[in-house]
Parts: sequence; structure tokens; C-alpha cells
Amino acid sequence: MIKALRTKALIYHYHDPELILMGFVLRWIFGKKVIFDIHESVTRQVISKPWLPKWSRKPIAIFYKSIEKMFIPGQALVLASQYSTSDYPPTSYLVRNYPLISEDLLRLANERKRHSDVPLLVYVGRVAKIRGAMIYAELAGKLAERGYDFRMEIIGECSEELGRELKVRIEELQLQEKVLLRGRLDWMDAMRLVSQATIGMCLLLPVPNYKASLATKILEYMMLGTPVLASDFDCWRDFVEGERAGMMANPTKIDEVAGACEQMLSKPDELAAMGKRGIEAVRSKYNWSTELKELLRCYNDLLN
Repeated sequence: MIKALRTKALIYHYHDPELILMGFVLRWIFGKKVIFDIHESVTRQVISKPWLPKWSRKPIAIFYKSIEKMFIPGQALVLASQYSTSDYPPTSYLVRNYPLISEDLLRLANERKRHSDVPLLVYVGRVAKIRGAMIYAELAGKLAERGYDFRMEIIGECSEELGRELKVRIEELQLQEKVLLRGRLDWMDAMRLVSQATIGMCLLLPVPNYKASLATKILEYMMLGTPVLASDFDCWRDFVEGERAGMMANPTKIDEVAGACEQMLSKPDELAAMGKRGIEAVRSKYNWSTELKELLRCYNDLLN
């Protein structure tokens, strides 16, 4: 709080929910202009937390919502998902978390080339069961069972316990030579692998928070010309199916996931077209430059 006041900022913009009380004090005690940037619905996050006892999730979510109602009035609200707008006042600003297109990424997309003649399937992000970790292993098993030659790389931080479980399952499927757990990589190194991939996977489980927010990795895959295999969430449909940049499947039905993946792999010309359509969609619509204007409007409204 003291550090914040010492900056003598014209606007205080924060996004961590634990700072709500600080935002309240800045707004009502010190008369500052404050923005609460709500990246994801915390109430939906709480309901989706696997480490919380099931009986406690709803009461905690209700308690947090009451905290919001008590302390955020008077603060400007920035929402990252249109699926959260019904939860907040209509005066909120919608600033979606679309990717920033850099020269390095444009170069990767323009120089896009296949890793090899063997299809490469990639996932980038936090590795967790709720984010599809075991689904990727089972998908690899189905593809191998059906005679496909492929490589799969799973990139991102993973707990030791889940890492061991994944390795055991991969060994049971005898896929140690095909499925690689990369761990965390430098972001540009990860994007370079995505640019070489045949398919980018995003098979998150259907929990409330994921079903009401956009996984930005979908747009990162599209931005680099990599066709997307994604969970069949309604809030993702416009991006994947609407732009014809990939296919969707129910992540809880592995045969459906494998069928969609097979369909993509069996049509290399359509895969290439999906990649091109994804690049064009992100460059023309789904990038940070389109959202920056709304954020600047929010700042301008507060200052004036």
C-alpha cells in the first residue's frame, strides 16, 4: 500500500483478487482512480479446484463473491472474457486477453515448417490432469493402436507426482520413443516447436472456469499456423470451428478425441488450409492491438 501511494500514480490497475481490499482503500480512503482487472472468474475457479474438498467449494465461492460485492463498488472493472459480463455491472470494460503479435512470432509463422515427415502433436501450458495431461497420453495410445506413426511433445511445468504417473502410463503403452515430457521451456523455444507442429492440442476438462474463459494457447497455436485440436466448449467454438482453424471433441470421450485427430491427420491439404486460416484470423481480429483500444478508452474515461 505504501509503495503504491509513493508512486503517486494517476490510475492504480491491479488484477490479483487478494488485492481487492487494497483497491477499496485506495479508492475510498485516498480517493484514487482504481481498476480491478478480472482475468478469470474466481468463483468458477474455486468451484473447479481439485485440491479443495468438494463440500467446501461452493461456500468458499459464495464467500468470495460477497467480498467482491462489498469492496469493488467504485472501482472500474476490466473483464477478460465476454462470458463473465453477466456477473458484473454493464459499465464494465471488456478487454480480452488476446496475444501480442511480435516480429519474432511473425517470422516463425512465415518460416513455418514441419518438424519432420512424422506428424508432431504439441501441448504447451501447465501440465495437470484438469488441463488434459492424461488425455494426451491416452490419445497417443489410441493413435499407436491404430497404426499411426507420430511424435508428441508435452511442454510445461508438471508436479513430480503427476510426472511419475504420466511416465508410468507412457511406459505401459510402450510409447517412450514417441511421447516426450519436455518440462518447462523458454517461451520462444516453446513457440518454435509449436510452429513446427502438425497439431496443437488444448484438451482441457469441462470444469466451470474453463468452459467460461478462452485458453490463450488456442490463439497462440493459430497465430503460428498450427491447426488446433480443442475441447468442444461453446466459448471456444467461434475461434476453432468458426474460423475453420481446427477441430473440437469432447475431452472426456477418448474415442471421439482420437477420431477428430485421425480426421485431421488424414487430410494434409485441409490441415495446411486450417493453419493459414488461423494465421489470418489472429492477424486480422484476435490480437492485442484490437483490445488495446478498449483498455485505453477505460483509462481515458477515468482520467476525464
